[in-house]
Amino acid sequence: MSPWAIAEGTDYEKNVKTVLAERCFACHGALKQEAGLRLDTVALMTQGGDTGPAIVPGQAKESLIWSRISSTDPDLRMPPEGEPLKQSQLDAISQWIETGAHAPPKEEPEQDPEKHWSFQPPVRPAVPTIHSTTQTDELHPIDAFLAEKQMEAGVAPVDLVDKRLWLRRVTLDLIGLPPTVAEQTAFLEDDSPDARIRVIDRLLESPQYGERWGRHWMDIWRYSDWWGLGAEVRNSQKHMWHWRDWIIESLNQDKGYDQMILEMLAADELYPEDASKLRATGYLARQYFKFNRTTWMDETIEHTFKGMLGLTANCSKCHDHKYDPITQENYYELRAIFEPYQVRMDLTGDELDLQKDGIPRAFDCNLDAPTYVHIRGDERNPKTDKAIEPKVPGFLASTVPFVIHSVELPARAVFPGLREDVVAAYRKRALLQQKAAAAAMEALEKDLETKSTLEREIVHLKKAIADQDLQAIELRHAADRIRFLGERNDSNSEQVLAEAAWSMRQLAVLQADLGRKELELQLSKESDDKKKEELSKKLKVSTQQFEAAQMKLESIGDDYPSLIGSEKTAESNVESEESRKRPFPNRSTGRRTALARWIVNEKNPLTARVAVNHIWARHFGAPLVPTVFDFGRKGTPPTHPELLDWLAVELMESGWSMKHMHRLMLMSSLYARTSSSRDATPDTLRSDRDNKLYWRMNPIRMESQVIRDSLLSLAGELDTTLGGPSIPVNNTGSKRRSLYYFHSKNERNKLLSVFDDANVLDCYRRASSIVPQQALALENSELAQELAIKIVNQMEPASSDRDFIAGAFRKVLGYEPNDQEVSLSLRFLQVQKEGSPGPSDTEQASNRSNAESISPKAAFLLALLNHNDFITIR
Repeated sequence: MSPWAIAEGTDYEKNVKTVLAERCFACHGALKQEAGLRLDTVALMTQGGDTGPAIVPGQAKESLIWSRISSTDPDLRMPPEGEPLKQSQLDAISQWIETGAHAPPKEEPEQDPEKHWSFQPPVRPAVPTIHSTTQTDELHPIDAFLAEKQMEAGVAPVDLVDKRLWLRRVTLDLIGLPPTVAEQTAFLEDDSPDARIRVIDRLLESPQYGERWGRHWMDIWRYSDWWGLGAEVRNSQKHMWHWRDWIIESLNQDKGYDQMILEMLAADELYPEDASKLRATGYLARQYFKFNRTTWMDETIEHTFKGMLGLTANCSKCHDHKYDPITQENYYELRAIFEPYQVRMDLTGDELDLQKDGIPRAFDCNLDAPTYVHIRGDERNPKTDKAIEPKVPGFLASTVPFVIHSVELPARAVFPGLREDVVAAYRKRALLQQKAAAAAMEALEKDLETKSTLEREIVHLKKAIADQDLQAIELRHAADRIRFLGERNDSNSEQVLAEAAWSMRQLAVLQADLGRKELELQLSKESDDKKKEELSKKLKVSTQQFEAAQMKLESIGDDYPSLIGSEKTAESNVESEESRKRPFPNRSTGRRTALARWIVNEKNPLTARVAVNHIWARHFGAPLVPTVFDFGRKGTPPTHPELLDWLAVELMESGWSMKHMHRLMLMSSLYARTSSSRDATPDTLRSDRDNKLYWRMNPIRMESQVIRDSLLSLAGELDTTLGGPSIPVNNTGSKRRSLYYFHSKNERNKLLSVFDDANVLDCYRRASSIVPQQALALENSELAQELAIKIVNQMEPASSDRDFIAGAFRKVLGYEPNDQEVSLSLRFLQVQKEGSPGPSDTEQASNRSNAESISPKAAFLLALLNHNDFITIR
């Protein structure tokens, strides 16, 4: 027992300081000193604060700290938040004070919070020089950093994995699909030193790479399709698949991670006319919540900082952060950055119906919207005496510039109806209507005798409307170019504006006349008196509308509606339609651009570290920083800080290239090691059974999407078409990759849900569970049984059961079976053959309802699909 422990066993470090650190340091430590008091060393407790010493050694009952932690008065009791200290904790503190409040020698106070390791810019450390009697070649940088710690701990790395298993590992890792038999054969026959890097490069160039890694980043960035009540959008937005496709395309292009952040947070300010980049702001559109702006803002702040910076800024919404130097005012300064932004839906392609398609995107709408601190985080109680300015936390802004410049927006961003693609869509629709009207006219000419005068008039009116609509589109477009682009022609500019206005008045007359005549036709054919009365009333109103349109026709003026290229999403459930139709602002605040540039600045100590930690975790099965969204003082320190910093600098110096980081990590010896501990030395198992020093690879459980995609791929059924609208969850027969299924809080594919699908609210790391429903899903589902039969049909004909077994192991599990596995498999096939003749091996999967109705070979394949080595990346 340490010299500062008392006879009863109360140890200051273990039983006192741990409690104080957990419950008291947040207000009485290095971060904050309420009443001038610090409790992070015995000397500081003895020194005390504004009201005197906190402890009197030998006199617990006379000590201020004791009186406060043991008080039953809620106004006096400390700590003021949460449950009171437990009796055992109170007893330990009391005993420690009574026996003299002994302190450990050379006790150091808490480190200055701003000097926390993750708040210091990463500096590339030197790669360790490893001297080993078994290693002759220079180690890969990653292996060198790992070897240094392994040698210190007496840990020895295991041997390299079998080539076939390595190929399965890297293929599933990079594209989320198993290697084909042909790919296995080619790799096994390639004995060149560049064999592995050629495989890696081939996979990185595959379009399927973007889909596999796109799903990873979709997890982190909280991708979700819309959900609400019925057809009402309450969360996220419709057509979010445009953002998903942007993620996939960006990864396949190896767009820099920094550029991806810039586009997601501020493409509308940086690239206001580039629809391909504007899709990226779906990241912000996804945060939409119709019924509460504060909830919307809270989620935007929380997940931007957790996902991109590894900071729990949300902890400071109600009070100063308990661990990191982020004040409550800092939180609302962050909110002020996002306060002006709203969401709108831009037309895209030929589709003019935004219910069917459109690009959900962010834009600054309410430029002067104020931000106020909410007292105790209660939005009903704002401090309206002071509007908060947009800023980032000061402890980071001191080294990373945060500069806001207002952005003047081009006309086509403010008036999207000016865009040529929008005009083309309107023109195309009008031409189709014109063509249909012309066809109706031709049909009328052939059948005049059977049509009434009224019916003939209606057909002629529809043709006139189609012609007038096309003319009005061209005139409005020309007028818009004059009004908004300044393309003025003094000789006829006013005339163009007047003609555009007249064309719309004329169109209104024709449409009103059509409505009137269609009601007349209905009335003439109606025999029911009650319905005739209703139609008569409607006809009277329609006639009044027609007469009003005629009166307006001769009015003077150049007022006309511009072509619509975008529609604002309702800010709330009470926003009026008039408010939604306000013109878009001609400038943007530039606040989100400033934030994005601040995040990706190479002096920002967090961004690159957080990114490489996510990439590392998905390659090696465990992150270097276990608390992937919390790099702050409450988080867990990195297991290999020098390696983390080396990788962070490497990412930035490579142009933020993720493909470069993949190549780097996958070419390490660590990645090529077996995941088995069977041949590990006793010292290794004794020192590091949990593999924190990475002496072997970690086996990784397949994500739900990889399981389903692998089944389809092995059966030759996978549709590899890239991108497009989300697949409805009830379309269980789809052969598309799983990331294309509609995915929201309310709707998700059932099979994917069984295997720990991504939580749409928060998924920085996938959960991994083992439950009976998973085995039942793989064994009893019609999909698995049908695909097992198709996998058999995909395999090369085998001359014997032994050859069939070996081929099945290679195809499904990616390795050669050992003698025991072959023996057991042969016995399984024999039992299956003796139990029931079943259908032939090549019979199709129709009319199959359970595993007993399939052939012995298909049953064997189904068993392999339920093998742990199938759903595990070894």
